[in-house]
Amino acid sequence: MKQQNVLLITCDQLRLDWLGCGGNPIVMTPQIDQLAREGVNFRRAMSECPVCVPARRILMTGRDPYGIHMTNYREDQPFPEGPKLAEVMTRAGYQTFASGKLHTCPQRYRIGFEDVWLNEEGRRKPDMACDDYEAFLNAGGYGHLAYTHGMGNNEYGVRMSPLPEPMTTTHWTMQRAVEFLDRRDPTRPFFLYVSFDKPHPPITPPAEYYELYRDAQFPPPAHGSWEQEKMPCQLRAKALNQNYDQWKDHPLLIQQTFRGMAAMITHIDSMIGVLLGDLRERGLLDQTLILFTSDHGDDLFDHDSMAKKDFLRGSSNIPFLVRPPRGSDLIPDALIGTADDSLPVGLMDVMPTILDACGLGANIPMDGQSVFASLQGKEAFRPYSFGICDHYLAVTDGRFKYHWFADDAVELLFDAQEDPQENCDLSNLAQYRGKKQELRDQLAAWLERNNEPLLEAFAAGRPLLSDPESALTRAARGNVWNNRGRH
Repeated sequence: MKQQNVLLITCDQLRLDWLGCGGNPIVMTPQIDQLAREGVNFRRAMSECPVCVPARRILMTGRDPYGIHMTNYREDQPFPEGPKLAEVMTRAGYQTFASGKLHTCPQRYRIGFEDVWLNEEGRRKPDMACDDYEAFLNAGGYGHLAYTHGMGNNEYGVRMSPLPEPMTTTHWTMQRAVEFLDRRDPTRPFFLYVSFDKPHPPITPPAEYYELYRDAQFPPPAHGSWEQEKMPCQLRAKALNQNYDQWKDHPLLIQQTFRGMAAMITHIDSMIGVLLGDLRERGLLDQTLILFTSDHGDDLFDHDSMAKKDFLRGSSNIPFLVRPPRGSDLIPDALIGTADDSLPVGLMDVMPTILDACGLGANIPMDGQSVFASLQGKEAFRPYSFGICDHYLAVTDGRFKYHWFADDAVELLFDAQEDPQENCDLSNLAQYRGKKQELRDQLAAWLERNNEPLLEAFAAGRPLLSDPESALTRAARGNVWNNRGRH
């Protein structure tokens, strides 16, 4: 089999429905939308542990949260043993390069890439020798400006970037990828990983991109009756520590945040366009498999929630676009340009999908599955995908998603086809009793296979905590979520 060039593009904290190809009529993403038209857009993709480090480890190993031994945000846990995507590609003869944010921890661990130009958004720890983006700014005389916006890594609100556009992380990440193409070995296929650190807060777009949306009016955040009836204490705690009450009565501030988020996404899209144009000029674009995704999304005020670490649509429903090389048989011609609303894909499917395309996936232990065999009608895709993040569990069959909040034993059930905004909880409706039980049984079996301590409380339907409201107290003290933290 001829070795395919591979381009993997990821964003940080990008939800699917903030793309044109994800159904957003306002946010301008023509380059990403073109990738969707040239491939398949998997619109039911779910991040299996929607917070940075575990999500990125899942992406790079093809394992689920239990396979990476991480079900919440941790920076101090060693990277798990076993094959890694870049490592496999390097050993197979690929020239491998990563540009941008890795955040798999420990810092500067290359996870198998031959070369990495790293940007960790000002998160450099004392034992980290160098952040390449910070070195770039310092060399250009802009190091003193980088963080003068005064925003923390998880703060909302908008400030214009204090840097000229060519000095931003988004431009820098693209430019390092182009420079790799300049100096690459043309006798070897390449695996290029381009990892943008936006639209993760701080929301600091270049002013010229914010101007594109200055007068835009976005729909208000989604809300459903279940928020008043059974709002889980884990979501209430997160909202409390993110100071949501300071936002909910200020629609103008929310609109400004939306405009800033849209501006950063369009900025990313523009840089993707530059990179794709460069590949085209070199005659490489038609020879390259492209996969586009994100580590997780952002609730963006939907259902009184912000940021991530939950399985609501905004936080967990991520882009997953696969665009094959021109003339390949990876995807049947009839499926090119289509959207798939049935397969419950996730980040653990990225590695097996890429390795399958390159003829490298045999005998490598992975929990994920290549999408190509299913698209070709050769093999059924798994019927369910599962997620865990701290004491929060979820399972989806691609259409229905069941949520279990262990702290106070709250359950939710949503139908993504009929209620994409998740406004109507179906868990107590008699006509959905069978579907709920089906998903609960599948989730229980997954927990049992992985020796999960939460199984006993889940099976009994009892709260994990004797006093769930204590989570709110912890949040008020800043121990549950820190909006200036590193997530």
